[in-house]
Amino acid sequence: MIEITSLKNNNGIMKLSLISLSGLLVYLALIISPLAIAISLDLEHRPFLDQLSSGLAILGFNIIFLEFVLSGRIRLLSKTLGVDWVLQIHQLMSRTAAVFLLAHPLLYTLPHVPAFSSFPPSATYLGLTTGTAFTGIVALVALIILIGLAVTRHTGHIKYEYWRISHALLAVSIALLGFHHTSHAGRYSQETVMLRYWQIAFGISLLTLIWVYVIRPLIQKFHAYEVVNVRETAHKIYELTIKARNSKILNYQAGQFAWLKLKSTAPLFENPFSFSSSPNISGDKNEEQLQFLIKDVGDFTHQVSELKEGDLVYLDAPYGNFGQSCFKHTEGNIVLIAGGAGIAPIISLLRGLIHTKNVKFLNKHVRVIYGNRIQEQMINLASMVDLQAFTNLEVIPVITEPNAQWRDISGLLDQSNLEKILIGKDANLSELKNTQFYICGPAEMIDSVESALTGMGVSLSHIESEKFQYDYSKKGVRNRLSLLLAGGISAALVVSAWLAAR
Repeated sequence: MIEITSLKNNNGIMKLSLISLSGLLVYLALIISPLAIAISLDLEHRPFLDQLSSGLAILGFNIIFLEFVLSGRIRLLSKTLGVDWVLQIHQLMSRTAAVFLLAHPLLYTLPHVPAFSSFPPSATYLGLTTGTAFTGIVALVALIILIGLAVTRHTGHIKYEYWRISHALLAVSIALLGFHHTSHAGRYSQETVMLRYWQIAFGISLLTLIWVYVIRPLIQKFHAYEVVNVRETAHKIYELTIKARNSKILNYQAGQFAWLKLKSTAPLFENPFSFSSSPNISGDKNEEQLQFLIKDVGDFTHQVSELKEGDLVYLDAPYGNFGQSCFKHTEGNIVLIAGGAGIAPIISLLRGLIHTKNVKFLNKHVRVIYGNRIQEQMINLASMVDLQAFTNLEVIPVITEPNAQWRDISGLLDQSNLEKILIGKDANLSELKNTQFYICGPAEMIDSVESALTGMGVSLSHIESEKFQYDYSKKGVRNRLSLLLAGGISAALVVSAWLAAR
């Protein structure tokens, strides 16, 4: 998620780390803000465990509302902090919220409101009636189901569109039921200032969903793109070229990605794809054309292969900041590692470097390590990128299942193969310390490559990757760091609730 690099690193990396740290501090401040409001109310104290329970519930429910913002496709967050930062915070902190909310009812010691009365919660009684108990329990069950479906989506082979609609419906249900429970059963919510906070947070959460699923699709109707060409560049790998129907040119950067819709602006049927094009690389004639490399692996991607010239597509873009640091460092070497269709943003970055016409970039030692399962899936990079523009560029293909004629490196992109490629017989480890690594491809491949590179002594601050799937059961330095930081955030929140309860 976030790594605070040392002062020895270049200014670009240090700046990004400071931005990440700043984002983390702002996020923590937002989580704790309703707890600060509760403390300021200076209500009569309940027993310690009851106070702690309320504090954890406030923090957990506030995390739920912030989850809407993190999943609401705020481009500034994605561009500034990176999609990895946003998605990992979103996924890991939802689990923290679930733990806090599960612990919440177990810690209470006070009795419920007597059945014959309609007393609000006080220092003597809990405000838990049949209605508020029902909404609280159902909201908690819905949260557990939501997290369970998210964690098992890929292993359970849940269709992406079905998962998205279930995720949205469950999220709305949790917000609605949780808001009813909090506003009626919460002791602090009986105070106007706290109730207003929850009302505003609830409203913002619903607005993010309305923005993604209603307003943005309506806006997209007026900004359609049309297909220029679809061609198969390798086995089941298609290059999609589109252009805007109006004169507006998309303001994006090399390495970023877009959410793509085909023929309709319907909100559920869209998928993220990285640009393989780069801004203004093709001259005046084609500078407004956008390109993607899409592998035919499912219903949606198969529809891409069937698009015809003139068909309409719609974009929600741009997002992410993958590879932007390579345009900020004029010193050091570059290693670009791609697996399968992960070559798309790598091509975009190469094109972007060429477009700068900066000799310091073009004279760098650039290595492209390109892994595929079979040779037929490998794209001819020379047909897409002017490789001759670089004075010292190497393309190293790696095939997992080679045929009898294959003479280059075969096998996985593991530490053994990466050592052959990056170190070789000279064992020049010092060169690796002055190299920036950019990795894109399947999640398992990224985890494997990161573990291999760190095993070779490469600092995580020199490794940049972008993926949309996270399996925290897998071992690896990045996963351990993410879990450690998430645990640290959660521990800090528990301490804040503990101190507020004293």
